[in-house]
Amino acid sequence: MKILILGYSNLFKKRILNVLLKNKIKFCIASKSHSRKEKKAYKWFRDYNYALMNSKADLVYISLPNSQHYTWTKRALDKKYHVVVDKPISLNLKEALKLIKIAKKKNRLLAEATFFNYHKQFEKSLKLLNGSKNIKLINTNFIIPMPKKNTFRMMKNLGGGCLMDMSPYAAATARLIGSGKLMKMQSNVNKNKQGLITSFNISCKFKNNYYFGYFCFGGEYRNNMTILSNKKHIEINNVFSPPSDKELKIIIKNNNKFQIDKIKKDDVFKNFFLKLIKNLKKNNFESYYKEILADAKFRDKIK
Repeated sequence: MKILILGYSNLFKKRILNVLLKNKIKFCIASKSHSRKEKKAYKWFRDYNYALMNSKADLVYISLPNSQHYTWTKRALDKKYHVVVDKPISLNLKEALKLIKIAKKKNRLLAEATFFNYHKQFEKSLKLLNGSKNIKLINTNFIIPMPKKNTFRMMKNLGGGCLMDMSPYAAATARLIGSGKLMKMQSNVNKNKQGLITSFNISCKFKNNYYFGYFCFGGEYRNNMTILSNKKHIEINNVFSPPSDKELKIIIKNNNKFQIDKIKKDDVFKNFFLKLIKNLKKNNFESYYKEILADAKFRDKIK
């Protein structure tokens, strides 16, 4: 397995690089903006097209600004690469459908890197509730301080904004633990003077439960999920960006009694990526197509 990384992003340097090194996975990098080369890469390219033509990699990981995801995902698929893309995989449902169609035609894996659910804390929480079918209500809050103006998150032309950055978490939550058919959804977005979406909230009624979420740029940091069944109340913190170097805690309320479960250190990207490699070997691509489609449809409903 050889991987071509398009974009030498902070996410790659902080979370992905160590996983590749620890698992002895060979990789090369294409970056237009960084002059400093990653010494562990077997090749370094300055041009994305040239990299796609000459990398000799099996899979492309795209870690570019959101507005460039569709273009480079399409080009990588056209070159018959398997592709993993930072969330969101595209800016809208129409683009996502086109990419899935190409991936199916080329018989290539296509995956969106939204992987918070690969942490042990998420799996343990569902187990404590005896599965998603017993969940009656989900509430999520993801608030971060306002990003700096010169970052891609605050640039409309690069696909920035809270909706593009955080709606993949909202969509994945709905897909993973929304129970039954989505019956009704209400949403609201707030924009700054430049027309960039800085916050949004959603209210969803599924056949068997409810989901409420608030996501925002600008405010005191919050990153939690509360899940209720008839008997238990569970709270997870650091849910959407769980650190790989810290133990986490699940707070459980049951019959007015509180309990705290400690969760050992876990690396969501490692778990996501090792499972992806197994599915590559088995040619098991369909589940990834379905996840992309479900999440893109949900995101398109947020207005």
